[in-house]
Amino acid sequence: RILVAEDDPVTRRFVVSLLEEHGYEVLVAEDGEHAVTTATAAEPDLIVSDLVMPYRDGYEVLRSIRNDDRLKHTPVLILSMRDREEDIVRGLEQGADEYVVKPFNARELVARVRKLLEPRRV
Repeated sequence: RILVAEDDPVTRRFVVSLLEEHGYEVLVAEDGEHAVTTATAAEPDLIVSDLVMPYRDGYEVLRSIRNDDRLKHTPVLILSMRDREEDIVRGLEQGADEYVVKPFNARELVARVRKLLEPRRV
């Protein structure tokens, strides 16, 4: 199961349909607060999160995930329009496993998702 936390409805629909086309079960959160509560309740195998969201931004979501004993090893892929080096480095330093800049290539996103989920299948 993959949790997609994205406040933009167009991007959210695209990412969800892309992942579902590739056989993944997808949970959805439309803001950062909902992302944390959904992740806590569902314990997904992967979280794909935007950075700029209402109520809690992606950095706060990431901190909450990394501070939760049940979720701290859950891979997190940041999907953001923030493309400055300092944003990418901050995301990775705060615990993101991958950082993909929007607009993104669909095949690349699916490949990165597969890569993050692969170790969990072993």
